Amino acid sequence: MYVDDIILARNDKEEIDRVKEALNKTFKIKDLSDLRYLLGFEVARSKKGIMINKRKYALQLLKDAGLLACKPAVTPMDNLVKLSSTGSVPLLMFMPIEG
Repeated sequence: MYVDDIILARNDKEEIDRVKEALNKTFKIKDLSDLRYLLGFEVARSKKGIMINKRKYALQLLKDAGLLACKPAVTPMDNLVKLSSTGSVPLLMFMPIEG
């Protein structure tokens, strides 16, 4: 069996070291140290906790589509509208986008 990646997370570094040692006795493992990227996710750590985002992936999508230099536009939708999958009539609203 081949496992590509595994993430160990815990507040107790000594416990993580014990788990890695136990895994290494049974399987050949390679410690890549602190996690920074995994499956398109960027992982950042601070004293407050762990922050996970897809910023790098989103930027790559924009670059691949040739839209990296585009300017943002206001979303033509009221952000206070409550959406529901039941009990409402579909509403179409067209607003011109300023450019």
